[in-house]
Amino acid sequence: MNMTSETSINPAIRASAPTPATMIDALNNTFGKHVGKRASHAKGFCVHGQFTPAPDSAQFVSCPLFSTGPMDATARFSVGGGNPGVSDKSRSVRGLAMRVAGGGESWDLVLISEPVFFAATPESFVSFLAARIPDPHTQKPSPEKITAHTAAYPDGALQPALLASHAAPLSYATTPYFSNNAFLFKSACGQEQYARIIVTPVAGTYYLSEEDESNLPDVFLEDEFKARLQNEPVQFEIVALLPAETDSLTDPSQRWAGAGRISLGRLRITAIAEAGACDGMVFIPVNLPSGIETSEDPILLARAAAYGISLSRRKTVADDM
Repeated sequence: MNMTSETSINPAIRASAPTPATMIDALNNTFGKHVGKRASHAKGFCVHGQFTPAPDSAQFVSCPLFSTGPMDATARFSVGGGNPGVSDKSRSVRGLAMRVAGGGESWDLVLISEPVFFAATPESFVSFLAARIPDPHTQKPSPEKITAHTAAYPDGALQPALLASHAAPLSYATTPYFSNNAFLFKSACGQEQYARIIVTPVAGTYYLSEEDESNLPDVFLEDEFKARLQNEPVQFEIVALLPAETDSLTDPSQRWAGAGRISLGRLRITAIAEAGACDGMVFIPVNLPSGIETSEDPILLARAAAYGISLSRRKTVADDM
């Protein structure tokens, strides 16, 4: 397994890494503060459904949750960024956060619609956002600042390139979602295997056409999803992507080649939740059931504390991540 990114991060740099509050400040500085809204993925809606573990998933991970039958799931679909008024046609990531509970345990999954994150470390995270603060005169980010950031942190180049390579998703139901972070899965017989999570739409992957981009309104994703549910549930397959020998376990900005997939189960969405139903929820990717553990990914490990700070701000004067 490639452990390069684990050893290349200087401990001194980690020691001086941005605090969780600094990470939330970076989001607020770029997107503004919007009372009661999340600092990232501010625009979205929640749904209800069921998660059914795959029949053989319990052999891959020893966990009561994977030995339970269909269980309730709450999920939230969102548009990336901290602007609650962003267009549904924007070429930014789409998010899927979900929580399932069963066997006395719960599992949060936090995923985006591209296979890489925009930063490998908290330092890069803060720099990436700082480079995209709109210029007060043009109201657009400075190309020079973005170029300077990419020169200092090349890990920030791949996700924007992927987003620019295709239009926005046609529907939340027609885009795949990726964990970007790796997790350690432990079986009952003591086997350990790292994997990233991929959630694949049963309906297939589709993006907006040029006509769609021209004619659709800036707000259409929720209505489109409601219309789908009138005909049938929206379904996704959830799999664990195993790493190839050269895939980094600790750098979410790197795309995995992968070396096989293990089916974990199916998500079946049946209803839109009432407005505000999960406004008080925070989906935290380190909220894991027994049998699943975090990797040493510095972005993953920084997120829980940042979410806590962010939630407190949302409940008072600002917003949540």
